[in-house]
Amino acid sequence: MSFPLWLWLALGGAVGAVCRQAAVLLLAPLVARTGFPAAVLLINVLGSFLLGLTLALTGRGVWPEAVRMTFGTGVLGAFTTFSTFSTELDGLLLRGQGGLALAYAALSVGLGLTAAVAGRVLGARL
Repeated sequence: MSFPLWLWLALGGAVGAVCRQAAVLLLAPLVARTGFPAAVLLINVLGSFLLGLTLALTGRGVWPEAVRMTFGTGVLGAFTTFSTFSTELDGLLLRGQGGLALAYAALSVGLGLTAAVAGRVLGARL
């Protein structure tokens, strides 16, 4: 019996959400010590790399389309989080930490894009 694609997508989302929460809990001491939202930054950068890799490999036919849906949309869609990035950025601004907010935004976009490109390039070579 094979599972329908939507079920794989839902299972992937559950895995991604649990992985994100585990990463947040693991990095909570660092965030508490520095006041910098490093957990979401690292989650989003890692997710960007893995999505770039996944899209490259599925685009080349190395992995089937079901992997893109299950892992790319399901796992990574739940693992990464633009909404938390946005609310953490807003929180930094509300606390008057404009410099930290600017650094967070620049690092998130710059490292996220770099990671996505690196994943795509690696996927093109595998």
